[in-house]
Amino acid sequence: MNNTLLIVADLGLLRAYRKTPNVADRQPHLELIEELKLESAHQKLSDQLTDRAGRFPRGGGAANISGDLSAGESLNSEAEQNRRLIGQLAGRINALLADDNVTRCSIAISGAIHNQLLEAIDPKARAKIGQVLASNLAKTDPSELQAHFERQLA
Repeated sequence: MNNTLLIVADLGLLRAYRKTPNVADRQPHLELIEELKLESAHQKLSDQLTDRAGRFPRGGGAANISGDLSAGESLNSEAEQNRRLIGQLAGRINALLADDNVTRCSIAISGAIHNQLLEAIDPKARAKIGQVLASNLAKTDPSELQAHFERQLA
C-alpha cells in the first residue's frame, strides 16, 4: 500500500497527516495521524528557570555586602532550548518515517528552523521526503494544506 505522509511543523507544534484517496471527488483526503505539542516552546524562559539558581552576590566577595545579585550564567539558554525542541521534532519525524509502509513524505517547516530540522532528520528518513516547503503551515486548516504543496510544484 502506498502510504504518503504530509508533515507540518514549527518550533512548538508538529502535525502529521496521511493522504487517503477520496473516491467522491478524486482529491486526496488528509487524515490526522499525529499531533505533537511541545509545551516548553510556548513558555517564557523565565517561567522554565528558577530565579534563584546561579545567582551570586555582586561585588568583591565580602559576605556582608547586601544588594544586587548577579544574573548567573544563562548565556545560551534560548539557543539550547531551541536545539532541544528541534531534536524532539526530528525524533518524532524519524519515528513516523521509519515505518516501512511509508513510501513518500511532503513536509512544511517553519523558515526559522527549516535547515536545522532537516539536518537533524536521519538520512534514511530524509530520503523519503520528496517535497520540502520552508513555510509555517502548522496551524493551517487541513483542507488548505494540499493547495500549498501543489502551488510549489506549479
